Amino acid sequence: MAKGVMARIAELNKERERLLAREATHHASREDQERLRQIDHDLQVLWDLRRRELAGERVDLDEDYLDSYDVDPGDDAPDQYR
Repeated sequence: MAKGVMARIAELNKERERLLAREATHHASREDQERLRQIDHDLQVLWDLRRRELAGERVDLDEDYLDSYDVDPGDDAPDQYR
């Protein structure tokens, strides 16, 4: 993964938009919905890495990308996010 954080965010956003467009026409498969959930998770992680990068931390996608991140939605999150 030689790309920067923002390039990876842009790629995932484009894929997410395509999947959401498919979902809007009621043609999304179960795999599409699962992929959307994965993309949403990945984007949360990538935006965290971007904030760390802006704060001056050296961020290397090869080492840091999704490296043991798990997003905790909190106790009051709807069941679908737990």
